[in-house]
Amino acid sequence: MNKYVKKGLKITGIVVGVIAVIYLCLCFVFYFATKPASDKAKQTNEIALEKTPITTITKNYHLSRSVESNSLAGTSKKGKKYYFIYLPKSKKAYLYQANKGKSEEQILKIFNSAHPGHDNLKCQLGWYKGMPVWEVTYHKKNGNYGYVLYNFKSGKELAYADNL
Repeated sequence: MNKYVKKGLKITGIVVGVIAVIYLCLCFVFYFATKPASDKAKQTNEIALEKTPITTITKNYHLSRSVESNSLAGTSKKGKKYYFIYLPKSKKAYLYQANKGKSEEQILKIFNSAHPGHDNLKCQLGWYKGMPVWEVTYHKKNGNYGYVLYNFKSGKELAYADNL
C-alpha cells in the first residue's frame, strides 16, 4: 500500500475515534444531567400508583416556583381522571379529581384568549403559595419569555410576567 494511503487511513481512524469518544462523553453528560429529574418523576409515579386510586399515568409535570413540586395526570380503573401533586421536601401529597379543577387544555384555551400570539407554550401543574396551580410558559417572537400562573380550581389568573 502507498505510504500516503496508509497515512490517510491512519488520520481518518484517529478522527473517527475522537468523534466517537466525544459522542460517548456527550451521552454520559446528558444521561447524568437528566437523571435527577427522571428519578423524581419515577418516585412521584410510584407514590401515586401505590397510595391513590390512579392506575394509569398519562402525563408528568414539574414546577419549581416557591416550592418544588412533581405532579402527574392519571386515571383510575373506572376511568376517572385525577391530578396528583407531590412536594418532595415536605413529603406532602395532594390528589384532585380532574372535574374539580381546570384541565391543561382548558387552561391553554384561557391563556390563548387572554394572551394571544405566543409560541412554544408549555403548561405545568404544580404548587404555589399553598395551592395547586397551572403555569403556562411561552416564548415570544422578540425572543423573550413569559409565564402566567392560574388557579387550578377556578382558572383565575394569579400572576403574569412578560418579557423576561
